[in-house]
Amino acid sequence: MESGWIRRYPAMPGFLLEQSTTSRWVFRRYPVVTRPLAQVATTTSDGVAVLRPEIALLFKAKATRFKDQGDFDRVSPLDEAARLWLASALEQAHPGHTWRDRL
Repeated sequence: MESGWIRRYPAMPGFLLEQSTTSRWVFRRYPVVTRPLAQVATTTSDGVAVLRPEIALLFKAKATRFKDQGDFDRVSPLDEAARLWLASALEQAHPGHTWRDRL
């Protein structure tokens, strides 16, 4: 496993990659949850590379605060692939989380 700041692809934002293999991001809080590194970032309509919302929401799900709930509400509905991934990740990492039912 690697650790450190990452920008592996030109369109990928620089972010702290706490754990990864050479091709997959690994959720440090529950390492069974992974994602191909190529699917960790997206680009906004302004051309800014950002962490995909479903991954950011997974981090926020640990101890949901008022502002985290607002973030969830703002990005919902996610596209189908993002919803399915987040639902699966929540089921594994945070079973019974209230967001799971809303996906």
